[in-house]
Amino acid sequence: MIAYSGQISNPIFYLILLSGGYETFMRFYDPTRLPPNYYRITPWQRGTVTVAYVGLICALLAAMDANQKYKKPPELLMQERSEKSWDMR
Repeated sequence: MIAYSGQISNPIFYLILLSGGYETFMRFYDPTRLPPNYYRITPWQRGTVTVAYVGLICALLAAMDANQKYKKPPELLMQERSEKSWDMR
């Protein structure tokens, strides 16, 4: 939805979106190109991957919270920029 609305202007996002979409398409419509044991993992490995993803999500949420504390409105940033003097005379 975000990709269609144009809210993201970073071209790398669209490259990742296209490559992920192609990979998903190929996994559904040509499953023979994957190695035969690709999806066979042990429960211990599955648990490790789950813990890693949960840790990543927690770290990203903590980073978003920390960023929210230091976010400033554009008006304040413009005021701070005008107060700084780069003239070294």
